[in-house]
Amino acid sequence: MSYKSLLLSSSLILFLLSSNVQAQFSVNANFRARGEFRDGARELLSKDQDAAFVVSQRTRLLTNYKKDRIELQMSFQNARIWGVEADRANTGNINLSEGWLRYQLGDSSKFYVKTGRQHLVLDDGRIYGMRNWNDIAVSHDMLLLEYVGDQLYMKLAGAYNNDSYDTYKQAYETNFYKYMGVLWLNYALNKQWQGSFLQSVDGRENPDDHTETHTRFTSGVYFQKDRGESAFALKSSFYYQYGVHPNGSTVSAYMLSILPAITVAEKLTTTFGVNYFSGNEVDDTSGKYKAFNKLFGDAHRYYGYMDYFLNIEEDAKGAGLRELRFEVDYQFNPKTSLEIVATNFAVAGSLIDETSPTVPYMVDGNLGTEVDVQFTHQLGEKVSLTVAYARMFAKDEMEVLKGGDASRRQQWANIMLVATPSLFNSKSK
Repeated sequence: MSYKSLLLSSSLILFLLSSNVQAQFSVNANFRARGEFRDGARELLSKDQDAAFVVSQRTRLLTNYKKDRIELQMSFQNARIWGVEADRANTGNINLSEGWLRYQLGDSSKFYVKTGRQHLVLDDGRIYGMRNWNDIAVSHDMLLLEYVGDQLYMKLAGAYNNDSYDTYKQAYETNFYKYMGVLWLNYALNKQWQGSFLQSVDGRENPDDHTETHTRFTSGVYFQKDRGESAFALKSSFYYQYGVHPNGSTVSAYMLSILPAITVAEKLTTTFGVNYFSGNEVDDTSGKYKAFNKLFGDAHRYYGYMDYFLNIEEDAKGAGLRELRFEVDYQFNPKTSLEIVATNFAVAGSLIDETSPTVPYMVDGNLGTEVDVQFTHQLGEKVSLTVAYARMFAKDEMEVLKGGDASRRQQWANIMLVATPSLFNSKSK
Protein backbone atom coordinates (compact mmCIF):
# COMPACT_ATOMS: atom_id res chain seq x y z
CA MET A 1 0.00 0.00 0.00
CA SER A 2 1.37 3.42 -0.96
CA TYR A 3 1.37 6.63 1.06
CA LYS A 4 -1.07 8.19 -1.45
CA SER A 5 -3.51 5.31 -0.99
CA LEU A 6 -3.30 5.64 2.78
CA LEU A 7 -3.86 9.40 2.64
CA LEU A 8 -6.84 9.02 0.30
CA SER A 9 -8.42 6.31 2.47
CA SER A 10 -7.96 8.30 5.67
CA SER A 11 -9.33 11.50 4.10
CA LEU A 12 -12.41 9.67 2.81
CA ILE A 13 -13.11 8.15 6.21
CA LEU A 14 -12.74 11.51 7.94
CA PHE A 15 -15.08 13.19 5.45
CA LEU A 16 -17.82 10.57 5.73
CA LEU A 17 -17.72 10.20 9.48
CA SER A 18 -17.27 13.82 10.51
CA SER A 19 -20.64 14.58 8.91
CA ASN A 20 -22.41 12.11 11.19
CA VAL A 21 -22.63 13.53 14.70
CA GLN A 22 -24.36 10.41 16.06
CA ALA A 23 -21.33 8.26 15.33
CA GLN A 24 -18.18 8.06 17.40
CA PHE A 25 -14.95 8.30 15.45
CA SER A 26 -11.39 8.41 16.75
CA VAL A 27 -7.94 8.60 15.20
CA ASN A 28 -4.89 7.60 17.21
CA ALA A 29 -1.21 7.29 16.41
CA ASN A 30 1.45 4.93 17.68
CA PHE A 31 5.10 5.80 17.17
CA ARG A 32 7.98 3.65 18.36
CA ALA A 33 11.68 4.12 17.68
CA ARG A 34 14.40 2.05 19.30
CA GLY A 35 18.13 1.65 19.02
CA GLU A 36 19.72 -1.70 19.87
CA PHE A 37 23.36 -2.41 20.66
CA ARG A 38 23.72 -6.08 19.70
CA ASP A 39 26.90 -7.58 21.08
CA GLY A 40 25.67 -11.13 21.48
CA ALA A 41 21.88 -10.87 21.19
CA ARG A 42 19.96 -13.74 19.53
CA GLU A 43 23.20 -15.61 18.88
CA LEU A 44 26.54 -15.88 20.65
CA LEU A 45 29.29 -13.93 18.94
CA SER A 46 32.83 -15.18 18.50
CA LYS A 47 35.87 -13.18 19.57
CA ASP A 48 36.53 -11.94 16.03
CA GLN A 49 32.98 -10.61 15.50
CA ASP A 50 32.13 -6.98 16.25
CA ALA A 51 28.94 -5.64 17.80
CA ALA A 52 26.14 -4.18 15.68
CA PHE A 53 24.04 -1.08 16.34
CA VAL A 54 20.58 -1.05 14.70
CA VAL A 55 17.79 1.54 14.81
CA SER A 56 14.26 0.48 13.93
CA GLN A 57 11.00 2.41 13.77
CA ARG A 58 7.31 1.56 13.70
CA THR A 59 4.61 4.11 12.88
CA ARG A 60 0.90 3.28 13.12
CA LEU A 61 -2.29 5.16 12.36
CA LEU A 62 -5.37 3.68 14.03
CA THR A 63 -8.92 4.66 13.10
CA ASN A 64 -12.02 3.47 14.97
CA TYR A 65 -15.68 4.05 14.13
CA LYS A 66 -18.70 3.18 16.30
CA LYS A 67 -22.37 3.63 15.59
CA ASP A 68 -25.34 1.68 16.94
CA ARG A 69 -24.24 -1.97 16.97
CA ILE A 70 -21.39 -1.61 14.49
CA GLU A 71 -17.71 -1.01 15.21
CA LEU A 72 -15.11 -0.69 12.45
CA GLN A 73 -11.35 -0.44 13.00
CA MET A 74 -8.50 0.04 10.56
CA SER A 75 -4.84 0.22 11.55
CA PHE A 76 -2.08 1.01 9.06
CA GLN A 77 1.59 0.60 9.91
CA ASN A 78 5.03 1.23 8.51
CA ALA A 79 7.95 -0.73 9.99
CA ARG A 80 11.49 -0.02 8.94
CA ILE A 81 15.14 -0.27 9.85
CA TRP A 82 16.83 3.08 9.47
CA GLY A 83 18.83 3.05 6.24
CA VAL A 84 17.27 -0.07 4.72
CA GLU A 85 15.96 1.77 1.66
CA ALA A 86 18.05 3.22 -1.12
CA ASP A 87 18.25 7.00 -1.37
CA ARG A 88 14.90 8.42 -2.55
CA ALA A 89 13.53 4.95 -3.26
CA ASN A 90 9.78 4.91 -3.92
CA THR A 91 9.01 1.75 -1.96
CA GLY A 92 5.49 0.82 -0.85
CA ASN A 93 5.99 -0.58 2.63
CA ILE A 94 2.77 0.29 4.44
CA ASN A 95 0.66 -2.70 5.46
CA LEU A 96 -2.63 -3.35 7.20
CA SER A 97 -2.11 -4.28 10.84
CA GLU A 98 -5.84 -4.38 11.59
CA GLY A 99 -8.93 -4.12 9.45
CA TRP A 100 -12.03 -5.55 11.07
CA LEU A 101 -15.75 -5.03 11.59
CA ARG A 102 -17.50 -5.98 14.84
CA TYR A 103 -21.28 -6.35 14.95
CA GLN A 104 -23.48 -6.75 18.02
CA LEU A 105 -26.24 -9.33 17.45
CA GLY A 106 -29.05 -7.28 18.95
CA ASP A 107 -29.36 -4.07 20.96
CA SER A 108 -28.96 -5.84 24.30
CA SER A 109 -27.21 -8.96 23.05
CA LYS A 110 -24.00 -10.20 24.63
CA PHE A 111 -22.95 -11.85 21.37
CA TYR A 112 -20.71 -10.14 18.82
CA VAL A 113 -19.35 -11.15 15.42
CA LYS A 114 -15.95 -9.79 14.42
CA THR A 115 -14.48 -10.40 10.99
CA GLY A 116 -11.34 -9.29 9.17
CA ARG A 117 -7.67 -8.81 10.02
CA GLN A 118 -7.25 -8.65 13.78
CA HIS A 119 -4.96 -9.37 16.71
CA LEU A 120 -5.77 -12.38 18.87
CA VAL A 121 -4.45 -12.02 22.42
CA LEU A 122 -5.60 -14.56 25.00
CA ASP A 123 -4.78 -14.53 28.72
CA ASP A 124 -1.11 -13.65 29.28
CA GLY A 125 -0.18 -14.20 25.63
CA ARG A 126 1.70 -17.48 26.15
CA ILE A 127 0.02 -19.25 23.21
CA TYR A 128 -1.79 -16.44 21.38
CA GLY A 129 -0.18 -13.03 21.83
CA MET A 130 0.53 -9.93 19.77
CA ARG A 131 4.33 -10.35 19.75
CA ASN A 132 4.51 -6.60 20.04
CA TRP A 133 8.29 -6.51 20.41
CA ASN A 134 8.41 -7.53 16.78
CA ASP A 135 7.94 -4.41 14.64
CA ILE A 136 5.27 -6.05 12.48
CA ALA A 137 3.50 -7.98 15.31
CA VAL A 138 1.04 -10.79 14.50
CA SER A 139 -2.34 -10.43 12.82
CA HIS A 140 -4.86 -13.08 11.79
CA ASP A 141 -7.42 -12.94 8.96
CA MET A 142 -10.33 -14.65 10.66
CA LEU A 143 -13.97 -14.77 11.73
CA LEU A 144 -14.58 -14.43 15.46
CA LEU A 145 -17.70 -14.98 17.57
CA GLU A 146 -17.61 -13.35 21.01
CA TYR A 147 -19.79 -13.69 24.09
CA VAL A 148 -19.21 -10.97 26.68
CA GLY A 149 -21.03 -11.79 29.91
CA ASP A 150 -20.69 -10.51 33.43
CA GLN A 151 -18.40 -13.38 34.46
CA LEU A 152 -18.07 -15.54 31.35
CA TYR A 153 -16.14 -14.38 28.27
CA MET A 154 -15.99 -16.60 25.18
CA LYS A 155 -14.14 -16.38 21.87
CA LEU A 156 -14.67 -18.82 19.01
CA ALA A 157 -12.43 -18.10 16.02
CA GLY A 158 -11.74 -19.67 12.66
CA ALA A 159 -9.45 -18.92 9.72
CA TYR A 160 -8.74 -20.47 6.32
CA ASN A 161 -5.88 -19.10 4.21
CA ASN A 162 -4.98 -18.92 0.53
CA ASP A 163 -2.19 -17.04 -1.21
CA SER A 164 -4.08 -16.42 -4.47
CA TYR A 165 -7.56 -16.43 -6.04
CA ASP A 166 -7.44 -20.18 -6.67
CA THR A 167 -9.86 -21.73 -9.15
CA TYR A 168 -8.79 -25.22 -8.07
CA LYS A 169 -6.91 -26.58 -5.07
CA GLN A 170 -3.28 -25.53 -5.19
CA ALA A 171 -0.35 -25.52 -2.80
CA TYR A 172 -0.37 -22.85 -0.07
CA GLU A 173 3.25 -21.69 -0.20
CA THR A 174 3.11 -19.01 2.52
CA ASN A 175 4.86 -20.00 5.74
CA PHE A 176 1.69 -19.84 7.83
CA TYR A 177 -1.14 -22.13 8.82
CA LYS A 178 -3.62 -23.27 6.18
CA TYR A 179 -6.44 -23.27 8.70
CA MET A 180 -6.83 -22.43 12.35
CA GLY A 181 -9.57 -22.75 14.96
CA VAL A 182 -9.69 -21.49 18.56
CA LEU A 183 -12.15 -21.88 21.41
CA TRP A 184 -11.36 -19.80 24.51
CA LEU A 185 -13.50 -19.65 27.64
CA ASN A 186 -12.66 -17.28 30.48
CA TYR A 187 -14.52 -17.22 33.78
CA ALA A 188 -14.02 -14.57 36.46
CA LEU A 189 -14.76 -16.12 39.83
CA ASN A 190 -14.43 -12.74 41.56
CA LYS A 191 -12.40 -9.56 41.26
CA GLN A 192 -9.17 -11.43 42.02
CA TRP A 193 -9.46 -14.95 40.63
CA GLN A 194 -10.07 -15.98 37.02
CA GLY A 195 -9.46 -19.04 34.92
CA SER A 196 -9.47 -19.92 31.22
CA PHE A 197 -9.71 -22.96 28.99
CA LEU A 198 -8.13 -23.02 25.52
CA GLN A 199 -8.67 -25.44 22.67
CA SER A 200 -6.70 -24.66 19.53
CA VAL A 201 -6.24 -26.45 16.21
CA ASP A 202 -3.85 -25.44 13.45
CA GLY A 203 -3.24 -27.20 10.15
CA ARG A 204 -0.27 -26.83 7.83
CA GLU A 205 0.07 -28.34 4.40
CA ASN A 206 2.58 -31.08 3.75
CA PRO A 207 5.22 -29.27 1.64
CA ASP A 208 5.67 -32.42 -0.45
CA ASP A 209 1.94 -33.04 -1.00
CA HIS A 210 -0.44 -30.09 -0.72
CA THR A 211 -3.47 -32.40 -0.66
CA GLU A 212 -2.35 -33.58 2.79
CA THR A 213 -2.63 -31.34 5.85
CA HIS A 214 -0.93 -31.97 9.18
CA THR A 215 -3.28 -31.04 12.01
CA ARG A 216 -1.98 -30.15 15.46
CA PHE A 217 -4.08 -29.60 18.61
CA THR A 218 -3.26 -27.57 21.73
CA SER A 219 -5.39 -27.81 24.88
CA GLY A 220 -4.81 -26.15 28.20
CA VAL A 221 -5.82 -24.04 31.17
CA TYR A 222 -4.72 -20.73 32.63
CA PHE A 223 -5.23 -19.35 36.15
CA GLN A 224 -4.63 -15.84 37.40
CA LYS A 225 -4.93 -14.23 40.81
CA ASP A 226 -4.55 -10.47 40.98
CA ARG A 227 -3.05 -8.88 44.04
CA GLY A 228 -6.18 -7.13 45.30
CA GLU A 229 -5.81 -6.31 48.97
CA SER A 230 -3.32 -9.10 49.59
CA ALA A 231 0.41 -9.23 48.86
CA PHE A 232 0.16 -12.39 46.74
CA ALA A 233 -0.50 -12.71 43.01
CA LEU A 234 -0.21 -15.66 40.63
CA LYS A 235 -0.11 -16.51 36.93
CA SER A 236 -0.05 -20.18 36.03
CA SER A 237 -0.78 -22.24 32.92
CA PHE A 238 -0.53 -25.75 31.51
CA TYR A 239 -0.93 -26.75 27.86
CA TYR A 240 -0.74 -30.11 26.14
CA GLN A 241 0.00 -30.48 22.41
CA TYR A 242 -0.99 -33.47 20.31
CA GLY A 243 -1.92 -34.49 16.79
CA VAL A 244 0.51 -34.22 13.87
CA HIS A 245 3.49 -31.87 13.76
CA PRO A 246 4.10 -29.90 10.52
CA ASN A 247 7.03 -32.28 9.88
CA GLY A 248 4.62 -35.25 9.88
CA SER A 249 5.57 -36.66 13.29
CA THR A 250 3.07 -37.60 15.97
CA VAL A 251 3.14 -34.93 18.69
CA SER A 252 3.03 -35.44 22.44
CA ALA A 253 4.37 -32.30 24.15
CA TYR A 254 3.50 -29.92 26.97
CA MET A 255 4.41 -26.62 28.59
CA LEU A 256 4.04 -25.45 32.18
CA SER A 257 4.32 -21.99 33.69
CA ILE A 258 4.07 -21.12 37.40
CA LEU A 259 4.89 -17.53 38.36
CA PRO A 260 3.85 -16.36 41.86
CA ALA A 261 4.50 -12.74 42.83
CA ILE A 262 4.77 -11.20 46.27
CA THR A 263 4.63 -7.51 47.09
CA VAL A 264 7.20 -7.23 49.86
CA ALA A 265 6.84 -3.45 50.26
CA GLU A 266 4.57 -0.73 48.96
CA LYS A 267 6.73 -0.13 45.88
CA LEU A 268 8.64 -3.43 45.66
CA THR A 269 7.35 -6.65 44.05
CA THR A 270 9.22 -9.91 43.50
CA THR A 271 8.27 -12.64 41.03
CA PHE A 272 9.80 -16.10 40.89
CA GLY A 273 8.93 -19.34 39.18
CA VAL A 274 9.49 -21.63 36.23
CA ASN A 275 8.60 -21.84 32.53
CA TYR A 276 9.00 -25.36 31.16
CA PHE A 277 8.72 -26.60 27.57
CA SER A 278 9.09 -30.31 26.97
CA GLY A 279 11.66 -31.50 24.45
CA ASN A 280 12.97 -34.52 22.61
CA GLU A 281 15.36 -36.97 24.29
CA VAL A 282 18.29 -38.53 22.48
CA ASP A 283 17.53 -42.02 23.85
CA ASP A 284 13.73 -41.81 23.45
CA THR A 285 12.31 -44.80 21.55
CA SER A 286 8.63 -43.82 21.61
CA GLY A 287 8.74 -42.35 18.10
CA LYS A 288 6.80 -39.27 19.23
CA TYR A 289 7.83 -35.66 18.75
CA LYS A 290 8.01 -34.07 22.22
CA ALA A 291 9.10 -30.49 21.53
CA PHE A 292 6.32 -28.04 22.42
CA ASN A 293 5.59 -25.21 19.98
CA LYS A 294 4.24 -22.03 21.59
CA LEU A 295 2.38 -21.12 18.37
CA PHE A 296 1.91 -17.33 18.40
CA GLY A 297 2.90 -16.69 22.00
CA ASP A 298 4.97 -13.72 23.15
CA ALA A 299 8.66 -14.35 23.78
CA HIS A 300 10.70 -11.19 24.42
CA ARG A 301 8.98 -10.30 27.69
CA TYR A 302 9.07 -13.86 29.04
CA TYR A 303 12.25 -15.62 27.92
CA GLY A 304 15.03 -13.07 28.23
CA TYR A 305 15.52 -9.69 26.58
CA MET A 306 18.48 -10.97 24.54
CA ASP A 307 16.01 -13.06 22.50
CA TYR A 308 17.88 -16.36 22.39
CA PHE A 309 14.54 -18.17 22.50
CA LEU A 310 12.08 -16.22 20.39
CA ASN A 311 11.03 -19.50 18.78
CA ILE A 312 11.65 -22.01 21.55
CA GLU A 313 11.12 -25.16 19.49
CA GLU A 314 13.51 -24.04 16.76
CA ASP A 315 16.03 -22.15 18.91
CA ALA A 316 16.41 -25.10 21.29
CA LYS A 317 16.70 -27.49 18.31
CA GLY A 318 13.76 -29.52 19.57
CA ALA A 319 15.31 -30.19 22.98
CA GLY A 320 12.84 -27.99 24.86
CA LEU A 321 13.59 -25.37 27.49
CA ARG A 322 13.56 -25.00 31.26
CA GLU A 323 13.63 -21.41 32.51
CA LEU A 324 14.02 -20.48 36.17
CA ARG A 325 13.06 -16.83 36.60
CA PHE A 326 13.50 -14.32 39.42
CA GLU A 327 12.28 -10.76 38.95
CA VAL A 328 12.32 -7.62 41.08
CA ASP A 329 10.15 -4.61 40.19
CA TYR A 330 10.45 -1.26 41.94
CA GLN A 331 8.01 1.58 41.31
CA PHE A 332 9.77 4.81 42.27
CA ASN A 333 6.66 6.86 41.50
CA PRO A 334 3.70 6.68 39.07
CA LYS A 335 6.00 7.70 36.20
CA THR A 336 9.22 5.81 36.90
CA SER A 337 9.95 2.11 37.39
CA LEU A 338 12.90 -0.29 37.47
CA GLU A 339 12.91 -3.99 36.57
CA ILE A 340 15.70 -6.50 37.26
CA VAL A 341 15.37 -10.09 36.02
CA ALA A 342 17.71 -13.06 36.43
CA THR A 343 16.91 -16.03 34.20
CA ASN A 344 18.63 -19.41 34.16
CA PHE A 345 18.20 -21.53 31.02
CA ALA A 346 18.58 -25.27 30.51
CA VAL A 347 17.35 -27.75 27.93
CA ALA A 348 14.40 -29.84 29.07
CA GLY A 349 15.33 -32.83 26.94
CA SER A 350 18.67 -33.58 25.32
CA LEU A 351 20.50 -33.34 22.02
CA ILE A 352 23.86 -34.21 20.50
CA ASP A 353 26.26 -31.64 19.13
CA GLU A 354 26.02 -32.28 15.38
CA THR A 355 29.11 -30.19 14.65
CA SER A 356 31.42 -32.80 16.19
CA PRO A 357 30.01 -36.20 15.19
CA THR A 358 33.35 -37.96 15.72
CA VAL A 359 33.25 -37.07 19.41
CA PRO A 360 29.54 -36.98 20.31
CA TYR A 361 28.76 -34.34 22.90
CA MET A 362 25.39 -34.44 24.60
CA VAL A 363 23.66 -31.32 25.84
CA ASP A 364 21.21 -32.14 28.62
CA GLY A 365 21.58 -29.44 31.24
CA ASN A 366 22.46 -25.85 32.07
CA LEU A 367 22.90 -23.36 29.21
CA GLY A 368 23.63 -20.19 31.15
CA THR A 369 22.14 -17.28 33.06
CA GLU A 370 20.91 -14.00 31.66
CA VAL A 371 20.52 -10.80 33.70
CA ASP A 372 18.22 -8.04 32.39
CA VAL A 373 17.85 -4.51 33.75
CA GLN A 374 15.19 -2.16 32.42
CA PHE A 375 14.36 1.44 33.40
CA THR A 376 11.10 3.05 32.22
CA HIS A 377 10.06 6.69 32.62
CA GLN A 378 6.91 8.47 31.46
CA LEU A 379 8.03 11.68 29.75
CA GLY A 380 4.44 12.82 29.34
CA GLU A 381 0.86 11.56 29.33
CA LYS A 382 1.34 9.62 26.09
CA VAL A 383 5.13 9.39 25.81
CA SER A 384 7.52 6.94 27.50
CA LEU A 385 11.25 6.25 27.43
CA THR A 386 12.76 2.83 28.13
CA VAL A 387 16.45 2.04 28.64
CA ALA A 388 17.59 -1.57 29.05
CA TYR A 389 20.81 -3.56 29.41
CA ALA A 390 21.33 -7.35 29.46
CA ARG A 391 24.21 -9.80 29.89
CA MET A 392 24.31 -13.49 29.10
CA PHE A 393 26.70 -15.61 31.16
CA ALA A 394 26.69 -18.57 28.80
CA LYS A 395 27.92 -22.10 29.41
CA ASP A 396 29.78 -24.06 26.74
CA GLU A 397 26.55 -25.98 26.08
CA MET A 398 24.95 -22.80 24.72
CA GLU A 399 27.42 -22.85 21.82
CA VAL A 400 25.69 -25.99 20.49
CA LEU A 401 22.48 -23.98 20.12
CA LYS A 402 23.79 -20.50 19.35
CA GLY A 403 27.32 -20.94 17.99
CA GLY A 404 29.93 -18.33 18.88
CA ASP A 405 32.17 -18.33 21.92
CA ALA A 406 30.62 -18.72 25.37
CA SER A 407 33.73 -17.26 27.02
CA ARG A 408 33.29 -13.96 25.15
CA ARG A 409 31.28 -11.18 26.79
CA GLN A 410 27.74 -11.38 25.39
CA GLN A 411 25.62 -8.29 25.98
CA TRP A 412 22.75 -6.19 24.65
CA ALA A 413 21.48 -2.65 25.25
CA ASN A 414 18.36 -0.85 24.12
CA ILE A 415 16.85 2.62 24.21
CA MET A 416 13.25 3.01 23.07
CA LEU A 417 10.86 5.94 22.70
CA VAL A 418 7.10 5.29 22.46
CA ALA A 419 4.38 7.87 21.79
CA THR A 420 0.64 7.09 21.57
CA PRO A 421 -1.15 10.41 21.00
CA SER A 422 -4.87 10.80 20.34
CA LEU A 423 -5.27 12.84 17.13
CA PHE A 424 -9.03 13.11 16.82
CA ASN A 425 -12.07 12.01 18.82
CA SER A 426 -15.68 12.75 17.88
CA LYS A 427 -18.27 11.42 20.34
CA SER A 428 -22.03 11.11 20.02
CA LYS A 429 -24.14 13.91 21.33
